[in-house]
Order: sequence, then C-alpha cells, then structure tokens
Amino acid sequence: MRATTGSGARPPAGPPAPLGFARATRTGVDCAGPAGWTDPPGVRAGRPAPDVFELSRDSPGDWPVYYRVGPGRVEWGEDLRAFQEGGSHRPPRTGQLLALVHGTVPSPDATLLPDVRRLAVGTVVRVDAAGVTVTRQRPELAEPGTGPAEAVGRALDGLKGEYAIAYSGGLASAFVAVSALAAGHRPVLLHADFGGARGGGSPAVPSPVPGLEIRRVPVDPARLFAHEPVSGREPVPPLPDTEVPRRLMERLSESCGLPVVSGGLLKDLTSARLPEAGTGYRGWRLLGCEPFHVTDTLRGLAEARELLGGNTVLPPGPYDRESADGRWPGRPGAPGWTGATPLPGLTEEGEEALAASRRGMLALWKGHLDFLDPVSGRVVAGLEERGTGGAVLPALDPQVIAAVAALRPTKLGRIRRGVFHNHLPLERALRGRRMHGLCRAPAGHWLRRGALAHLHRERVRLHAWLERERALADLGVLDVDRVLAVLRDGRELADHALPVLRLVWVCQWLRGTR
Repeated sequence: MRATTGSGARPPAGPPAPLGFARATRTGVDCAGPAGWTDPPGVRAGRPAPDVFELSRDSPGDWPVYYRVGPGRVEWGEDLRAFQEGGSHRPPRTGQLLALVHGTVPSPDATLLPDVRRLAVGTVVRVDAAGVTVTRQRPELAEPGTGPAEAVGRALDGLKGEYAIAYSGGLASAFVAVSALAAGHRPVLLHADFGGARGGGSPAVPSPVPGLEIRRVPVDPARLFAHEPVSGREPVPPLPDTEVPRRLMERLSESCGLPVVSGGLLKDLTSARLPEAGTGYRGWRLLGCEPFHVTDTLRGLAEARELLGGNTVLPPGPYDRESADGRWPGRPGAPGWTGATPLPGLTEEGEEALAASRRGMLALWKGHLDFLDPVSGRVVAGLEERGTGGAVLPALDPQVIAAVAALRPTKLGRIRRGVFHNHLPLERALRGRRMHGLCRAPAGHWLRRGALAHLHRERVRLHAWLERERALADLGVLDVDRVLAVLRDGRELADHALPVLRLVWVCQWLRGTR
C-alpha cells in the first residue's frame, strides 16, 4: 500500500529516486522512467507512437505525480524531494503561507516549489519533435456496471487479501462495512479509542455492525496533533488537515498489521446540492426547508425562487461567500480545509498578501472544477481537502465513481417534510441492514474538535513557544500578541482552533528550514 507524498504527508524513507525524463531529439524522443517506476492508478506514462511520449492522469488517485518542463524536455517523478536542487529550500511566498494557515488549498497543479507542477486530473504532457506541450483533456468516466454498494464491494475484492476497516461509527465507514459484508468479507472494524481525552469527537460507543467485530485501538491524541515531528526537511509545510489523519491511519494499521480501508470521500462522492434536489411546484419545498427558517435565510417564496435561480447557497461569512460566488449547478466549490475562519492578528500587509493569494488559488480551482464532470470534481476537491490518510479509499475506484455518476441528482439528495436529506445511496444501504444511531457529523468535525482539545491541553507550553517563534511576525504580516490572546481565551480559541494549530505547524516548518 503506497503512502502519499503530497502536501502534509511524510516523505518516503531513504534518498529520493532519480527523476524520469523525456526529451525531444533530432531522431525522435528519448525517455527513461524513474527507478522502479510503475504507473500509479489513473496515471499513464508511455509512448502512444514511436516518436511521441505522453504523461497523463485520467482519474483521481491517492498517489501524486509531479513534473517539471524545461526546454524540449520534461522530468517527472513521485517524490518532491527529487526536484529540490541540492536539497535546498526556497520558502513559499508570504501569501502562500498565510493561505495555508487559513485553510485555502493550493491550486490544482501547485506544489509550492518553483517550476514544479503536480499532474492534475485531465492534464496531458506531450513530448514530440515540436517540443513539450501541456494540454487538458476531459477524462471519460468508466461505464457503470453496478450500483454504488456493489461497486464498493468489487473494489474491496480487488485488495486480494485481508484488510481492516477504519470504523468511526459514521455514515461512510458503516457503508463500507455493510458493503464488505454483502461482498462476503469479514474484515475487523478498527475504532480509534481516544480514552478520556475525547480528542477525536467520534462516538464513545459506535453503532455495532451485525456480523463484524469492532476492535478498539488506543490512540494518544497528543501524538496525533503534535507539531514537533515536523522537521523542516519536508519539501512543503506539512499541515494537520492531512498529516493528522495519516498518523491516525498509521496507528490503526500498526495495531493489526493489515492495510486499512477508509470510507473517506464517500460522502463527498454521494453529495447533492440543494438546487439539484426536487424543489416541487414553483419551488415551494425550498420555503419550508429546515436550514432556511432556522438561519433566517429566506423570508418568502420570492426569495426561495431567487435562491434557486442563483444555483448556489451562500453560507454566512465573507470568506465562504467569496468562494461560492458564481458556482454552476452541481459543481463543487473550490476545496478549503475545515475551520477556515480568518485568524485574528493579520496586519494590513498580511491581509493584502492573503487576499491576493486566495484570489489566484480560487480562480484556478473554479476553472479546474468547471472543466471536470461534477462527480469527479467532488472527489478531486475532497481529496485535496483531506487526502487519503494513507488508507485505501474505495471512493477513488473508477467503477465506484461511475456508479454514482450514473445516478440522477434527486437520487443523491431530496427535500422531504421540510428537511434536506443528502447521501441517499449510503442511507438506503444502511437502512437495509437496519443500522441506526450513526454519527452524521460533517467531514472534518472530529479534526476541529481534536485541534481544540490539543491546543487547550497544551496552551501554556504553546503560548511560551509562540512567543519565541515569530517567523511570520518578522515578515510583517502577523501580530503574534493577538494570536497569543486567542490562545488564552477559550471562546476565541474554539472559533480559530485549526488556523492556530496550522500556524504552529507552519512556524515549526519555517524554523527547520533555517
């Protein structure tokens, strides 16, 4: 099982493998792959013709591939460290660092390393006698053969051996468990036990899955959220949004010696947006829909129709509103890590740098997601927000994606009795197994709760550490004293826990690069 080496993931052990290359010559194209190269799922590298080389990605995958274009040649590989000249670091721009702290996911092909790009879904890099060209081709989805539950079962069949399932007691992990049962498998369910810390926010007693064993795995939240393992030798700053889940999956896998399957991204995959749901005659169901009369968003049927005509629902807050503006119906919004509340303490220069960086990233994301089909776009966005954690994700299987894409939006979400019901394929499969009492917290909720618990537990030590580590303050973009005031105030800390934790991790990374 491969572990990702993208932003927030631990670099592989040992020195990086030499890069592969392809270059145009007078007699054709010379090329050689990286040492030990095999095409990761969804990636193709080869010669479609004797005098042509192509590198492309046609589906989302858990293994990133990077490339760098030069005069008449392209280099590619799976390890970002191999692209660093002599292992030297060039820190990202200030605006990029602030965007990371505030939960803005870098652009689809960005790596934060100069001239190095990530191979995004739909990208084709071609080398021929004319030189190097980089184009986009919208990938074709696979032909659906079964429903989502059966497709997940077949993806689990492909593992060819024993495995365990990371079981939180939530909707997605329960769906994977019942799909495994339907496929005739009997995997063990691993439930992270955070003890008295309750840092993860998962149910204390997860709902049982008839026919499967639930094994509790003791997990120390302090080790999950600690910033000390960040060394500064990583090519880009590791962040808790992707690194904490990776540490958790690593702990679960160590406990049983088996690969771990996760339900991650299944809720993203089977999600519908309110404008896509059946809204009834002249949109009357919108007016009675629970979220709106609770939040006082709509006060009349005319406003309901206007909302539906705009094809989007705008959540409160200027940061969220900016990213949702102009979204096409059914298109996912630009990905952003959970807990994207602005961090107090930015100077005027910092606010300008952050705004400029966010605008560029969000514009590129909007163009990329508009280019992809809606279902692949949801998977790509979710993958960038949370990564895979080093687990096996059935949601990335092309047949699972195709099975969901074959469903009409009204089969994914609907309004019934004043409530918007989402993720209907998961709900239906679980109702058939008579499973109830499942956790329905949004993705990232456990991470936000765990970050808050960690910061509260370590606030005295982190307060003293942040007083000394003033890397961003020295750049003139952050007032550290204001951040320290947030750390001392429990209510403010609850609103800004993840941005504060990201700031600690970024400062630790900058410290190691000096």
